[in-house]
Amino acid sequence: MKKIFILFSFIILTACSGAKQASEVNKVYVSSSKYKSFTCKELVNESEIIRSREPALAAKVDKHYKSQKNTEAVTWLLFWPAAFWLDDGAADSNELAQVRGELDAIRQAMLSKDC
Repeated sequence: MKKIFILFSFIILTACSGAKQASEVNKVYVSSSKYKSFTCKELVNESEIIRSREPALAAKVDKHYKSQKNTEAVTWLLFWPAAFWLDDGAADSNELAQVRGELDAIRQAMLSKDC
């Protein structure tokens, strides 16, 4: 009986937060037509600018994920109803997904121009 209670408690603790790790964030679709007028050099420059933002965003998403998991554990121990109102970090995850989509669109535009 004790093992079942521990297992059930663990499942409840890990299942509530909607926060995602950076590796779980998928890119969003961005049309490569946005970059059709760019030259190859401009595409490379734009790619570098956007690519430089990705590691910081991924670190921010991962930091939020770890923070939420720790907060969730404490919340369940001290005041469990508050666990249902934890922040899922959607804004940071959406920004990371947008950056990944932009990079993919630039890559597609570079391929179409044989850069």
